[in-house]
Amino acid sequence: MRCAWAVSLAFIATIPAMAQPVTPAPVPIALPPSDEPAEQPPAADDAMPRELPGGIPVSQPLQPTGPEPLAIAESPVPVRSQDIVWELTVEPPPACGSLRPHWHSLELLYWWPARPPIPPLVLGRRGGSSPPWAGNNLQLLAGGRAIDSQPNAGGRFLLGTPLNADQTFGLEVAYFFLGTRSFNQTVSNWGGNGVAFFGLNYTDATTGASDLLTLGQTGSLFATLGLSTSVRVQGWEVNTVANLWDRPGLKLNTLLGYRYFMVNEGLRIEQIQHRYTGLGGITETADQFDAHNRFHGGQIGLSADLRGGLVFCEVVAKVAFGQNYQVVKTEGMTHLMLPTPGGAALQTYGGSGLLVQPSNFGRELRGVFAVLPEGSVKFGFRWGTAGRVYVGYNFIYLSDAVRPGDQIDRTLHPLQLPLVSGTAPVFGGDRPARLFQRSDFWVQGLVVGLETRY
Repeated sequence: MRCAWAVSLAFIATIPAMAQPVTPAPVPIALPPSDEPAEQPPAADDAMPRELPGGIPVSQPLQPTGPEPLAIAESPVPVRSQDIVWELTVEPPPACGSLRPHWHSLELLYWWPARPPIPPLVLGRRGGSSPPWAGNNLQLLAGGRAIDSQPNAGGRFLLGTPLNADQTFGLEVAYFFLGTRSFNQTVSNWGGNGVAFFGLNYTDATTGASDLLTLGQTGSLFATLGLSTSVRVQGWEVNTVANLWDRPGLKLNTLLGYRYFMVNEGLRIEQIQHRYTGLGGITETADQFDAHNRFHGGQIGLSADLRGGLVFCEVVAKVAFGQNYQVVKTEGMTHLMLPTPGGAALQTYGGSGLLVQPSNFGRELRGVFAVLPEGSVKFGFRWGTAGRVYVGYNFIYLSDAVRPGDQIDRTLHPLQLPLVSGTAPVFGGDRPARLFQRSDFWVQGLVVGLETRY
């Protein structure tokens, strides 16, 4: 019985040993042969220190803590420099709007101003020696029409820049001018010119009848009378430009801004007379009529640009509404060199000539409402989108303007003229009067220009 219990206890003792898994022995991995010597692992004593700083002993070697270092995988295929493809990215230039970043234009103007109105001033007869009142076959020698009408040269300049990033709204400034141009006409009865006599055509203020103030007559009076006119035009404008439509064949822009326009005109009448009868001596007279117009107003307009290939056509229509400040100035002067027993005596009378007397001498200013329309048509060629050359036609009209010839009042008191009386004019007369008559003015002509947009 004791023997059976001993066998049973021995069998129970062997059960835990039989339950443990059997770990197979590691199989060594065959490495490829190499000529380099294999590195030997460091000795256990050299791998980790056995004590902490300060000489504190440790019971076992220290183990590293923290994340394990990343393993760098070696490429199975070596990368060569010629196998690397470099990509270069070029950003496209910013797109330009319909107005472009900048635009400029330079134009040569060849314009004809409206002819200055001049009343019929000088009547006479060519040939013969009879006095002017013998017959009514008198000829108009000066006045009644413009002295001449020739073009004035000038220039126009324009600068523009956009005001928004899309380049569809911008600001432009323009200036133009016409050079001062003078025209002259002369009437004289000095020998060899065929004029027997001539005089100033006027209306007598006391009788109301038309009469002639004799200035030159063969044998007794030798005189020269000259008429001269002058005109000068210039202006500037500041406009905002907004694009309404932009397609390959058509572009529409609207304009809104401020307009200034100036016209200066002058008319001068001078005469010198050598008298061998009556008072005798030498007389000189001068009359000056000046008319100035200064227009200021708001402006609105529309421009259409038609394009096809290398050619284009541009049409611009603008109209300004505002105030026209009108100034009329009249001046006169008379010099008398009269013979006296002691010699020649010089007398000068200011403010009195032939057509300018104290009654209309001076300066007057008025302001009136006026309209200033302008239109232009241009044809030309363009290269790319940056520039173009063109020729065209331009027309500007001022609805209400003062002009010097319209300010002449030919109604006179003969005895008020120092040329007739030999004394100072009589102050207090009402004729000639200040007329301040208004008409219109226009200027038109050819345009040759160069425009750049970039």
